[in-house]
Amino acid sequence: MMNQLLNNKNSICAKLNYILITILPVTLFIGSLISNLVVLLICIIFLLDLFLKKNFFLIKDFNFKFLLVIYIYLILNSLFVSYNPESLFKSVAFIRFFILSYAIWYYFNFFKKDFVKFWFFIFLIVSFDILFEFFVGQNILGLSSVYDGRIASFSGDELKVGGFYFGFLFLSLAYINYKKKNLLIPFLVFFLITALLIGERSNFLKVFIMYIFFFILFIEFSRLKKMMCILGIILTSFIIINNISHLKGKFYYHIFNTYEEKFENHKNLNYDFVVKNSQYLRHYNAALMISKDNFLFGSGYKTFRFESYKEKYTKNGFFGASTHPHQLHFELLSEIGVIGYLLIISNLVFVLFRQTKFKKEFLTKSSILFLIATLVPLLPSGSFFTSYGATIFFINYSFLIKLKNNNFN
Repeated sequence: MMNQLLNNKNSICAKLNYILITILPVTLFIGSLISNLVVLLICIIFLLDLFLKKNFFLIKDFNFKFLLVIYIYLILNSLFVSYNPESLFKSVAFIRFFILSYAIWYYFNFFKKDFVKFWFFIFLIVSFDILFEFFVGQNILGLSSVYDGRIASFSGDELKVGGFYFGFLFLSLAYINYKKKNLLIPFLVFFLITALLIGERSNFLKVFIMYIFFFILFIEFSRLKKMMCILGIILTSFIIINNISHLKGKFYYHIFNTYEEKFENHKNLNYDFVVKNSQYLRHYNAALMISKDNFLFGSGYKTFRFESYKEKYTKNGFFGASTHPHQLHFELLSEIGVIGYLLIISNLVFVLFRQTKFKKEFLTKSSILFLIATLVPLLPSGSFFTSYGATIFFINYSFLIKLKNNNFN
C-alpha cells in the first residue's frame, strides 16, 4: 500500500486534501460552519480518491467496521430513543469524523513532514498570540476575553483556545522531534507555561497529565532523571500559579476558599450539599439521574440539552441543566446509554492496545497521551459530539489507526 500511496502523491485529490488538512486547525478558530465545510470536503475528496484508485481498504479494515457499528447505533438511537429530527440529522452527519480520521491517516503516509511542519508553526503562532494577550490584554487581532483571567486568543468570545492547545500540543511537537530533538525539552517547558497562562483549569490539568505520562512512558531517561523532570513540571506550575494573582485565585482560592466558606458552618456534610455547591457536580448529577432513568439506551443522542431542563432533574436545588454534562463519560452514559458507552469505550481501548508495535512513533505517542488525558474521569470537558470537540478528537484518533505498512517515522 505504501508504494501505491507514494506513487499517487501528486494526484489532484492528494494535493487538494494536503491543503485542506494543513489548514484544518486554523478553521477551528474561524467557526463551525467553515470547519465543517472543510471536514466534509476532505471526506468527499478522500472517498473520491479511493474510488478512482479502486482502493477499498476501508471496507476490509476491522476498526472501520467497528466504527460503522457505533455509527449505526447512533442513528438507531436517534430514530427510536430521542425521536428528534435534529438529533437524527446530526447522528447521520457524524460519520464525517470517522472518515476524517482515516483520511488524515491516509495522506499522512506521504505528506507527514509537511503537515507537522505547518501544524507546528500554526501552533507556535497561537502560543505567541496567547502570550501577547496575556501581557497586553488583547490578542494581535484586537480580540480579548470577556472573562477575567481567561485568554481568548483567536477564538474570541467562544474561549476555545484551551481545548485547541490540549488537542494539538504534542502533535505540534512532532516537528521538533523530527527536526531538532535537542530542542524538545525547551519547547515542552515553553508550551507548558503557555498552557497554564490560558487560565483554563481543566484543559491545563489534562496537559499536565499528558506531560507526566510522557516522561513516565516515552522519554528514555533514567528513573532519577524522570523523577527530576516530573518534579520540575510540578514546581514550575506551582511557582507560576503562586505568583500570578488571577491564576492563584482560579487554581486555589476559587476551589478551596470558596468551599471552605460554604462548608465551615455546615457540620453535616453530605452528597446533596456538596453537589448543590458545585456547578460541574450539578451537571454530573443531572447526567447520572438521566442515565439511571434511561440506563440501556440513554435519553437519546444530543438530548441532554432538552432532558436536563425537565423538572425532575432540576428540583430541590439540583439545577444541572446545560447543553451537555461537561464530562465525556457522563455525556455518553446519559445520552446514548450504557450500550453506546461500552461501544465507544471498547473501540478506544481497542485502538490503544494495538499500539505496542508502534511505540517509537511520536505522533502515535501524542495521540496515546491525548486519549489517556481525555478519558480521565470527573475532569470537565467539552462535548464529545460537537463539531469542534469531535474534530480535535478524531484528528488525534487518526494516529491510532494502524494498517499494514503504516509508518509515521
